[in-house]
Amino acid sequence: MDIRLATPNDAESIAALNAAVQQVHADALPHLFKPPSAETFSASLVRQLLADPHTYVFIASAQGVPVGYIYGQIIRRAVTSLRYALDRLYLHHLSVNQAAQRQLVWEALIQARVRVAQDHGIATIALDVWTVNTKARAFFAAQGFTVYQETLWLHLSGEE
Repeated sequence: MDIRLATPNDAESIAALNAAVQQVHADALPHLFKPPSAETFSASLVRQLLADPHTYVFIASAQGVPVGYIYGQIIRRAVTSLRYALDRLYLHHLSVNQAAQRQLVWEALIQARVRVAQDHGIATIALDVWTVNTKARAFFAAQGFTVYQETLWLHLSGEE
């Protein structure tokens, strides 16, 4: 397995790999997430993300075939009168195709993110995970992630 920083040449593969995770979200929360399509996470959007110097996308390949990616961003918040400064690496996406999920690809992609955080002197990696995504919650817990904040909502239309 090969893990490397993605380049604009990887945009099509990353967009295609996103479809699986987009479908998980659309199935679980169809009133929030659109089903995967050419517009949900397009190759042109991936290219824009790759041009941002604070964004890091790693792609995993097995025998030359892309099997997963991780997309994260360095976020730096300045000190305010209420809070101390906070630098963190925020994970936006992690997607691994079904065939490669038992090959430790997820773990290798997380470790690539850990190295980026360490290289930038960042001590915190953060992400959001939907409560209904028990598989992702279990994976992140096994990687050492813990809950540090919860988001609550009151959805007035009656849908959950």
